Amino acid sequence: MHRLILSTLALLLPPPTPALAVGWVLWIQGGDSPWDSVSTFPTPEECAGALHQQAQAVEKVGLKVTETPGTAFAAADSDRTVKGQCLTENADPRATAAK
Repeated sequence: MHRLILSTLALLLPPPTPALAVGWVLWIQGGDSPWDSVSTFPTPEECAGALHQQAQAVEKVGLKVTETPGTAFAAADSDRTVKGQCLTENADPRATAAK
């Protein structure tokens, strides 16, 4: 009898929901300024595309860019530095920098 009740209850429960999708955030840091979140994207590929566009824009203003495709870039000239990276929504580079 207990098995019948448990089986019936199991049928009445909603199915488990998949984990919520985690978004991806494009972070940019210029010079000594703190990291700033620029935009959020639903997939890592979309964030990587925006990151690459930022790297190209920085290169057009004369900075030498070193890019790690899909994850980060660093750019510099004699007196300026800019960094960019894509991280999951629950990761914050400002927390890492403060340690």
